Amino acid sequence: VMADNNSTRDTDLVCSESTRPLFILYTTFLVLIMLATIFGNVLVITAVYLYHRLRRMTNFFIISLAISDLFVALIHLPLRIDQSVHNNNWCFDKAPGIVTTCAYWIVMDTVFSSASICNLVVISIDRFLAITKPFQYQRRMTKKVGFSLIAFVWVYAMLWGTLSLIDWTADPSNDPHISVTWSKSLERTCGKNDKIYYTVAMAVAFFLPLLIVIVTYSCVFRVAFIQAKAVASLDPTKGKRHILRELKATKTIAVVIGGFIVCWLPFFIIIVMSLWCVHCFDPFITNRALSYAIRITFIFVLPVMNSSLNPLIYTLFNKEFRSAFSRMLCRNKGASRSDAMDEVSVTEAASARMSATRSSGRKSWISMNGRDKRPS
Repeated sequence: VMADNNSTRDTDLVCSESTRPLFILYTTFLVLIMLATIFGNVLVITAVYLYHRLRRMTNFFIISLAISDLFVALIHLPLRIDQSVHNNNWCFDKAPGIVTTCAYWIVMDTVFSSASICNLVVISIDRFLAITKPFQYQRRMTKKVGFSLIAFVWVYAMLWGTLSLIDWTADPSNDPHISVTWSKSLERTCGKNDKIYYTVAMAVAFFLPLLIVIVTYSCVFRVAFIQAKAVASLDPTKGKRHILRELKATKTIAVVIGGFIVCWLPFFIIIVMSLWCVHCFDPFITNRALSYAIRITFIFVLPVMNSSLNPLIYTLFNKEFRSAFSRMLCRNKGASRSDAMDEVSVTEAASARMSATRSSGRKSWISMNGRDKRPS
């Protein structure tokens, strides 16, 4: 009981301290990231809702990704901001043995990070099918199939979030796997001490999906260049236009995936190392400045930045979204619709060619026969 009282007093003491300059800067950064993430992802969702031209299945997958990023800003970041205000100390769950808020935070963090990478897997497979089998894609990637894939992504992510509540490692000391404890750097932290769960979860919910994404996009670009070369052998000018169209259809999503890798891969590598090589980070603990530099950059900053990057990427690399954002924000009703039609996916281009062929055939028949009549 005395130890619990001392722990409570220590918690009250560190949670009542003034925010140090470094964490004032970090808190300001987090607040700006939270506002940018909310604004940007709401903008993406609203653009697809308002503009019929954007309502393609690929963009519905992008909306699912935007929703996972939006939840990061609404649910994960406020608790991270509170921790930063208190100099990186967890000031919830002050009563001994109570970890309700900590457990909630861990579950939600797992759900949203799993949903993000799984959405990227679905998007990469969608792009792969659209480029390698455009005509079959038109028939098979219906809204029913697409929304079923989105539902699977979220069920899968929620499954891993729920599994985080189970102790996979079963520590012989019977210490709780989710706990609020004092770290070696004398900070009150919320965490899950369960290396088997984290290792399996990272392998199945991050590294395997990441491998699928990388392989899929490698195939996408290879097929795009092969198709472009085939066309270029017949018509060099047309071949140049073809390769630009093929690459444009996947460029934006490829940048999104690249951003995800840069923001999240260091985080997962550090987590895996900290679980299986406990003493590897001892030099960083003794050097507090270096410890803060590594943790703030790779654990706290880059992962949360990823949620705000995607809308910026769409603005910079996708003319359709850029045009929609411009009309929404600037109220420029006179903006040319041709801007929104510039970026055409391979599937849509194939569909347009088929429609044009049918239309051309129909006009030729009318010109020869003087009326719209099909031969029996």
